[in-house]
Amino acid sequence: MTHSPMKTPNTSTHRNASLQGRAWLPPALLLLAIASVFLFGGDRGYFYKGTSGIHDHLSAKNMAMVENLSIDQHFLTFFRQSPDTDGKTIYHPYTRFPIGSYALIKMAILPFGDNLSAKIYAAQILMLLFFAAAVVMAYLALFRITSSRWIALTAALLAFSSPFCLYYGDMIANEGIVDLFGMLLVFHGMTVFEQEGRFRQLLFKTCIALLLGWHVYAMLLPFIVFGLIRELTKTRLDGSVPPLGLRQLKHTALSLLRSRYLTLGVAALLFGISMLTLGFTNEYFALNRETPLTELPSFTSMLNRTGVGSDLTEAYANILSWSVFLERQFHRVGAMFLPYVFSPPFVDHDHREAMLRSFVILGIAVSAASLIGLLFVRRYTMLLASLAISGFCWALPMRHTTALAYHHFEALFYIGVALTLFSLVLLYLRRLTGERFVTALSVAALLIFAFSALRMSQLNNSNQIAELREAAIADLEVIRNTTDGKTVLINSLPRFLSRVQIIYYYLSGRPILYGAEIVSPELSLDFIVTNARADGLASLTPQNRIIFLYEWN
Repeated sequence: MTHSPMKTPNTSTHRNASLQGRAWLPPALLLLAIASVFLFGGDRGYFYKGTSGIHDHLSAKNMAMVENLSIDQHFLTFFRQSPDTDGKTIYHPYTRFPIGSYALIKMAILPFGDNLSAKIYAAQILMLLFFAAAVVMAYLALFRITSSRWIALTAALLAFSSPFCLYYGDMIANEGIVDLFGMLLVFHGMTVFEQEGRFRQLLFKTCIALLLGWHVYAMLLPFIVFGLIRELTKTRLDGSVPPLGLRQLKHTALSLLRSRYLTLGVAALLFGISMLTLGFTNEYFALNRETPLTELPSFTSMLNRTGVGSDLTEAYANILSWSVFLERQFHRVGAMFLPYVFSPPFVDHDHREAMLRSFVILGIAVSAASLIGLLFVRRYTMLLASLAISGFCWALPMRHTTALAYHHFEALFYIGVALTLFSLVLLYLRRLTGERFVTALSVAALLIFAFSALRMSQLNNSNQIAELREAAIADLEVIRNTTDGKTVLINSLPRFLSRVQIIYYYLSGRPILYGAEIVSPELSLDFIVTNARADGLASLTPQNRIIFLYEWN
C-alpha cells in the first residue's frame, strides 16, 4: 500500500490570508496615528505656532472674519471695520472664497461666548478634524485602487507626515486643510465612480467640496480632460460608423455631449459660478451699493490671483519668472514627499526666501518618478494621474499667488505626488516580497507619522515665547473689555505680534485704524493701542506688561 505524501500548506498564502482576515487592524492603526496629531498638538487656544508667520496671520484673519460673520452684516466675511470722516463704517471684506468653512467655524465657536481662547481652541480642533477626514479619504480611495488596506495605510501615513501637512494641519483657514479635504473627498468620489459607475455621489461630493473651497477644480480638471479623451478614443475605435465623414463627426459630438465627464465639468462650473455670483451680490449690497462690480475686493482679488491686470507682475518680476517659480514649486513637492522627522527645520517662517537645493532636486525626481511609474500601471491610470498632477493644475494658472513665499501652504496640494509615488512603490514591493513586508512597512509608517507629529509640536515652543504670548493675550483681553463700542488706533506692536490680524481678532467688532492710515481732525477717535509707554501720559492699562491703552487727545 502506498501513501500519498501529505500536502504542505502554502505558508505565504496562509499568512496573506491571515492578514487579509484582520480587516479591522489597518483602520485601527490609522485612527491611532491620527490621534497622535491631537495628542501632540502643542499649545491650543493661541495663534502663535513657534514664531509669528503665515500660520498665525491666516488663522487670526479668518477668526476675525468668523467673529464678524452675522446676519446683521448680510453674512459678509470682513476682517476689519474702520471709521470714515462722515461717520460711516468702512468694511474690509474677504469674500473671495465660499462661505461654507466660515459657517462651520462659526457654529463650532458659538457655544464659547466671549472666551476668545476657547474659540481659537475649538476652531483648531475643527481644522484637525478636517485633517483627520482628509487622511481617511486618502486611505479609502487608495484602498479601492490598490486592493490593499496595508498599502493604503502606509501611503496615506507617509504622505501626511510631511512638514507642511503637520504644520498647517490646525491653521484656521479654508485655503489650507479644509480645501485639501475637499479635494480628497472628490478624489474618493472619482474612484467610486470609475469602479461602480455611481455618478450622483460624485456630483454630491463635488458640491460639498466647492462649498469649502476652490482647489477641487484642480482635481476635477485633469480627470474630466482624461475622461473626455478616453471617450473620444472609444468612439473613434468602436467601428459602428465609417471612420471618416460627417456621420463620424456627428457620432463623436453626440458621444461627448452625453458623456458624464462633460456633465460633471459643466455642473461643477455652474455651481461655482452660482456661488461666486451670490458672493459678489452679497458684497455689493453689504458695501451699500456704492462700489462697482469691477472694483469689488473679491473681483479685484480674483483678477490678481490669475495675473489679469495684476500689479504683482512688475513688483515681483523675479519670483514670477518661470525658472524661480518652478524651482519653488519643486522645492515644495520635495518637502511634501519627505516626512518631517527626516526633514531639516525649514518651515515657512524659518527660511522665507531660501530655496534648499536638495529639496528642489528631490521634488524633480519625485515628480518624474511618479509620472514614469504611471506608464507601468494597468488599472486606474487616469485616477492616479489626476491625483499626481492636481497640484500643478492649481499652481500654474494661479502663478501670481502660488509663487509668493507667504503662500507656502499651497504645498499642501502637491500631496497627490507623494500619495501616487508611495502607492506605486508599495505595489511594486508587494509584488516582489508579498503582503507581509508591506505590513511591516505600515508599522514603520505609523511610527514615522507619530514622531513627526511629536517633533512638530515642539517647534520653537520655548518658555520665553510662551511667556510673551500669555502676557500679550492677557493685555489684549483687558484692552478688549475697556474699548467696547469705541474707535481704536493701533500705533505699534511688539515684533512677535507683527501680524496685526491677531489684533483684529481680539478687537473685532470695534472700528479700527492701523499704523500709517491717515487720521483726519474730523475723525472721532477714542483710544490708541501701542507697545510703547508714553512719557507724561497715564496708561489706562497700568498693569499691562506688553501692550498698553491710552486715550486719544
